Amino acid sequence: MKKHFVIMFLMFVFLFPSKIYAEENSYLDIKIGKTYPQNQSVKIVSKENIKVIDKNFNEIKNLNSKEITATIQNGNITLKNNNDILEYDFPKDGTLLLKGNDDLKVGELTYRGYISFRNLNNNLNVVNHVELEDYLKGVVPKELSPSYPKDALKAQAICSRSFAIKNINKYKKNGYNLDDTTNSQVYRGRSVEDKRSNLAIEETRGIVAKYNDQIANTIFGASSGGKTANAAEVWGGTAVNYLSSFEDPYSKEYKWDYKLNNDEINKKLLSNNIKVGNFIRFNIIEKDISGRNKTIEVVGTAKTEKITGSKFRNVFGNTKLKSTLFDIGNDNNGVIFVGSGYGHGVGMSQYGAVEMAKQGKNYTEIMSFYFPGVTLK
Repeated sequence: MKKHFVIMFLMFVFLFPSKIYAEENSYLDIKIGKTYPQNQSVKIVSKENIKVIDKNFNEIKNLNSKEITATIQNGNITLKNNNDILEYDFPKDGTLLLKGNDDLKVGELTYRGYISFRNLNNNLNVVNHVELEDYLKGVVPKELSPSYPKDALKAQAICSRSFAIKNINKYKKNGYNLDDTTNSQVYRGRSVEDKRSNLAIEETRGIVAKYNDQIANTIFGASSGGKTANAAEVWGGTAVNYLSSFEDPYSKEYKWDYKLNNDEINKKLLSNNIKVGNFIRFNIIEKDISGRNKTIEVVGTAKTEKITGSKFRNVFGNTKLKSTLFDIGNDNNGVIFVGSGYGHGVGMSQYGAVEMAKQGKNYTEIMSFYFPGVTLK
């Protein structure tokens, strides 16, 4: 009997492999919110009693409470309702989940799906176990305003979907797939959903970008500034054909400038442990193929130090020094940075995608332009 069962099971796998794959991989574990130290609680609220379920969504226990707090103490995760302990040692590996009515409120935000916890160095991480397409509903409106043209939103949905799948093991060692910050993609759950972005996600449901039959790493940023960057030059590693540098006429209008006096420069250098004495000047030593600053020399009265363009941008503020695509000029008692673009410049320019959509380009044309050689499947 056992032998016949095994044969039937294997036949089922070979006949319906895509269905099994979809069911096993349709959920993501996303770390949400801050990390909670010992004895600091996070509140979880539902409109109905919160239940404990297993990974197969079978109900294990009804907590008989619409509001609980979770706290980590000496490695144990405790669930409480006021002062009543509901669970003393709740699993720390995601094997059990919390289920609400249709969603759960964690802190100030509401999330679809389920909630579980992880113990990282005796700190509590909250994890949202959420279906991929529902995850995108909390990502796309944070990455691109729902007010923009539908085809730009569709391109963003495909980028975000492909990126999530490609980077699914990014935080595997911590017990989850991705986090909710720009280190992965900004994600704020159901609280930020919008009808227009939800529709763009639904109309591209399941569509991903592929290169050589593999999921493409569809990286995106705010604006290329008129020329996209080569991923290998920005982050190192092996060159990727579809993440190369090329002219981007749809993003040329994104210009900016930033002024700093010598006192401000000295303070920022010192606070970042760049000790060159009193600041004298900056010299651009090396540019990459896209014209972005690769190496910059900091000249001071005590010594001269070379730093990368990326570090230079971090030192002086990523929101002020919007990209490494800039020139440096003198401005009385300081310097002025005059630049283009916003972000790393690799992959799809969101500003450019919006402009392409405004000019009547559809989402397939947008994706083909920013990721040459990639196909949508």
